[in-house]
Amino acid sequence: MTAEILYGADDLTHLEGLEAVRKRPGMYIGSTDSRGVNHLFTEIVDNSTDEGVAGHAARVVVTLHADGSVQVDDDGRGIPTGVHAKSGLSGIELVLTRLHAGGKFGGSGYKTSGGLHGVGASAVNALSHRFDVVVRREGKTHEMSFAHGVPGVFDGPGPKAAFTRESGLRVTGRTRKSGTSIRYWHDARYFENGAALDVEAVRAKLRNTAFLVPGVTYVLKTPEGEETFHYPGGLSDMVDFLAPSGDKPVSGTILVTGEGVYHENAADENGVMRSKVERHAEVEIALRWGTGYERTVECFTNTIRNMHGGTHRRGYERAVLKAVQEAIGRTRGLLKPKEDPPTLEDVLEGMTAVVHVRVPEPQFTSQTKDELSTAGITRVVLGIVEKHIKAWTEDRRTKGEAKIVLQKVVDASRVRLTQKQQKDAARRKTALEGAAMPPKLVDCRTTGVLRSELFLVEGDSALGCFTGDTMVAVAPGLAMSFADLAEDWQRGVNHYGYTTNQDGRVHVVPLIEPRLTKRDAPLVRVALDNGEQVRCTPDHLFRLRDGSYRRADALVPGDSLMPLYRAFPDGGERVWLNDRAVWVPTRRLDPRAEPEDAPDGHGHPGRRPAVERLPRAVRDDRRIDTDRSGASSPDHGSPVVDEPAAPVNHSVVSVEPLAETADVYDLTVDGYHNFALEAGVFVHNSARMARVSEYQALLPLRGKILNVQKASLADTLRNVEIASIVQVLGAGTGRTFDLSSMRYGRVILMADADVDGSHIRTLLITLFAKYMRPVIEDGRLYAAMPPLHKVVTKGRNGETRFTFTQREMEQTVARLEKAGKTVVKPVPRFKGLGEMDAEELWDTTMNPATRSVRRITLLDVEAAEAALELLMGEKVEPRRAWLVESANRVDQSAIDV
Repeated sequence: MTAEILYGADDLTHLEGLEAVRKRPGMYIGSTDSRGVNHLFTEIVDNSTDEGVAGHAARVVVTLHADGSVQVDDDGRGIPTGVHAKSGLSGIELVLTRLHAGGKFGGSGYKTSGGLHGVGASAVNALSHRFDVVVRREGKTHEMSFAHGVPGVFDGPGPKAAFTRESGLRVTGRTRKSGTSIRYWHDARYFENGAALDVEAVRAKLRNTAFLVPGVTYVLKTPEGEETFHYPGGLSDMVDFLAPSGDKPVSGTILVTGEGVYHENAADENGVMRSKVERHAEVEIALRWGTGYERTVECFTNTIRNMHGGTHRRGYERAVLKAVQEAIGRTRGLLKPKEDPPTLEDVLEGMTAVVHVRVPEPQFTSQTKDELSTAGITRVVLGIVEKHIKAWTEDRRTKGEAKIVLQKVVDASRVRLTQKQQKDAARRKTALEGAAMPPKLVDCRTTGVLRSELFLVEGDSALGCFTGDTMVAVAPGLAMSFADLAEDWQRGVNHYGYTTNQDGRVHVVPLIEPRLTKRDAPLVRVALDNGEQVRCTPDHLFRLRDGSYRRADALVPGDSLMPLYRAFPDGGERVWLNDRAVWVPTRRLDPRAEPEDAPDGHGHPGRRPAVERLPRAVRDDRRIDTDRSGASSPDHGSPVVDEPAAPVNHSVVSVEPLAETADVYDLTVDGYHNFALEAGVFVHNSARMARVSEYQALLPLRGKILNVQKASLADTLRNVEIASIVQVLGAGTGRTFDLSSMRYGRVILMADADVDGSHIRTLLITLFAKYMRPVIEDGRLYAAMPPLHKVVTKGRNGETRFTFTQREMEQTVARLEKAGKTVVKPVPRFKGLGEMDAEELWDTTMNPATRSVRRITLLDVEAAEAALELLMGEKVEPRRAWLVESANRVDQSAIDV
């Protein structure tokens, strides 16, 4: 038999007065370690500060006595001493013995204050052995003492003196001064062993408050000496103090001040809850940027430090981020076209800021006031700060300073992205990556998974392939083999080479990612009339002199190729600009070169001299060497020329298929679509040139992959192209497919806009639907929509339109001609992706802002599986019957033939 456990009304406990504080002190002071002891001091000194904010106190003195007691004196109005009508207690006794009592709940006592809950001083009283208060008010000196919150009289000094309970306020003298003096001895029994007041925290509290209330002087007295804190400059002085040592300012200190209105639900003086009560807030902020990397943003509400920020900090950060981003967007030359705007992390780098708001009846997440929770203040701060920062960036007096800050923010963004890319690259490595990736994969450099894109590209002609001993023209005046360039790249050494834009003008650009792309590739040999020979894959494109491109195996004798002329007079290299027919020193084209400060031909310092023309002469070699005296080398014929003679060094002599195979290489030139070989010609690299190498990867596919709907799993995985796709994605197949392990955020199928291209897309979609279906279900599989035609109009303001069907092309041409424009005819038709130049391929297929892609979805699984089986399965008869039945639904006029 067991005793019955009873639970009734007698088991309920009602804690009266200050008993609750003593029972659960952590609920009122935050903790019972040293932080709680420090919070006792904070509650008392904040009451004196409120007097200073209200304009009634000019001096606050804090004394740390040798016996461990703390004394706070101010010259404010003093705590009210009259009798409170409702409670019958004096104002002092009411404030110090009753929770939620004080002069900060409305009325005219304070416009704003740090105290809200009305438990601060009374909580200190409850947790103190002895609590003495002296009030000088209305010409009299009033005194009162408490022991653990109980009023009475001590018959001697210190907390151990005999105590007699006695209610009431004692008048001990007359005075002409006013103010309040409080001295307390905290009771260590309510705190953890070793908990003590942190003198450094006291010093920091007084210093911070002196910054926030520049009209009040704070004095700290300790047994070791006396310190005074007074800062007439206010928040400007605080920013200078908080800025890291050695951090040189990039901007002056920006002061932001203003007032705003917000609304919230609040109780009126009768305790009735009202909605949309209007509140007035004051905002004061100081900030500056420095050369360092640390960020310091301190937040305060009514002089109370909010360690964890809160709604005012959220408003400030949103405003600064928005204003800076917009200013960067308006300033030309800061961000490159494809760069992402800076984030808050970038904007705050090197910033020191102080955010101080004054609001009536602030709301905090706890009694310790570590975080402001007043919702309406966010919008107030946001509006004021955004307006000031925008004005600062546009004011002609501060515009130069602002531009330096904006450049710093952009630089911080680039560094952050580089570091993030390095981390993400390491994170993206999977077990499958442990094995060597397919050589033909052109991976993105270092970026996050979500942003990265993998293009599965039909054919690999766009990826360019040359034997390892093929020499590439390297600036200035050098030549290196593909194999050597690839080796240097792996060692972190980067080289620069030559490229041409649409007009044929030569530029010097970085040669990125030289690497092995294929093994045992078939080759052709292209012989030029200058004696040079180039071995490459048959489908690689060469640039013709008219700017178009042609496959290597389609070149015929006499084809004129876009030339690279290099000359070396006086030991320095010069390059021939094909579009302007002039020589120019290579250093003028090299982005690594420093700007020249020498005067130009008209005596204007700081400008680059005009293009230098050289004497006319006939040349028979694309490179001209001269000795130090300037005379032509006897081995190289005539002097340097102003215009080349007959194009003797860039004509095709023959194209010969080779029986041999070889490992072949490629490289990337961001922003362009060709690069120069040492043989003096430019070769094309379309899809690879058009991509953003940061986050766009390419995997070329040779021909049509296996129809997996008909094949077994073993046959599927033995297929070289499918195995490459599975390996590159790194997430497995079938039931073991793990979407979280996929190395790319999107997969984009990129095939020609013809029947074969449609078939290739269908085969790839079938592969994903059967073996990697989560990619489709998660919306991460897309099909690129490359155009079929390029419609161009003549004239100074010519237009270019891309169309996707024959009918659309005809309608576009008719519409343009009806508008009075002349269309270039015949309208070019793209036979494949390799025929587009980089700009066309980027705009139509790869640029996220302008491209057309279709997301592959799987809304009805059963219907999709039935369609795949019908169209791609082994059984021919059902497919034939479906085609016959569906023939009447075909719009024959829309068929592209």
